[in-house]
Amino acid sequence: MSESFRQALGRKVVSRASAHQLGTIAHLLPAADCRTVAAVVIGRGKKAQLVDWDHVSGFGADAVMVADDAALRAPSDHREHSAASGKLELLGKRTLSELGNELGPVIDVIFDPVSGVIETLAVAGRQIPADALVGAGSYAVVIDATQDTD
Repeated sequence: MSESFRQALGRKVVSRASAHQLGTIAHLLPAADCRTVAAVVIGRGKKAQLVDWDHVSGFGADAVMVADDAALRAPSDHREHSAASGKLELLGKRTLSELGNELGPVIDVIFDPVSGVIETLAVAGRQIPADALVGAGSYAVVIDATQDTD
């Protein structure tokens, strides 16, 4: 069963070892190739922390489970610091084709909660398959020109 980035916002992140809530999901960070979820971002700005997708042991309707408190870590590079500040959040980001045509904002991202594989992007009333994603940055999400049907 698929999951939605939008529905995941605010979901609790809980340590299985301690049963403590580590925080809530601020957003999900896609991998550099935009094909999978790389990390769960908890909080924003200087206080933001990440949980690598490899440490997510369950993605339920009420909470995201991680093995233990040690799964929580600070951003470690420029890309992760950009993610912590919200610059790499996909929801609401403008979408452009490789030709530079504006396609509308990203309304939602659908992914597999077990594997973290990104399946589709909901953009301006249509579903764009994840394999059409070329890249995503602080300015826009770019998709393959063949998806530019307007």
